[in-house]
Amino acid sequence: MESANAIIKDMETKILSEEIEPNCDLTAGLKVGVDLGTSNIVIIVLDKNNKPITGAMESAKVVRDGIVVDFIGAVKIVSRLKAKIEQRLGIRLEQAATAIPPGIINGNIKVIKNVVEAAGFTVTNVVEEPVAAARVLGIQEGAVVDIGGGTTGISVLKDGEVLYSVDEPTGGLT
Repeated sequence: MESANAIIKDMETKILSEEIEPNCDLTAGLKVGVDLGTSNIVIIVLDKNNKPITGAMESAKVVRDGIVVDFIGAVKIVSRLKAKIEQRLGIRLEQAATAIPPGIINGNIKVIKNVVEAAGFTVTNVVEEPVAAARVLGIQEGAVVDIGGGTTGISVLKDGEVLYSVDEPTGGLT
């Protein structure tokens, strides 16, 4: 649990302070993640060892319960965050992965992917949020509880894969 809390605190610090990890290698293996959340849109940049380098976040009301309700607004926010990070790092970010809430239909997944692509990224991976969280936290077996701005869910994992997931929409009411 201490390891998970340290990772989360490091990401939060990088996003809120707009700092860059000192002495990081910006030439090899950067990973970019985009999360279109109900309350916030977040972009995080990790190094080849999955250590947070920097990130950016903006409050948004363009997604509800995993469904993009304002496509143009979402693209503008992701584009703004991408430009901010690129300026901070002095490099162009071209590829990103994105996370989706469990259980949303394929058409909504495609819209989320289209938002990220319209903002100038090539989408390399689309992964369910509990799987993404489990990977970052190094959880192979157990449960991930996601208390978000749009949904609250529990996912049970075995061998790093979701066996069962229940997600209760809250419509951004937390």
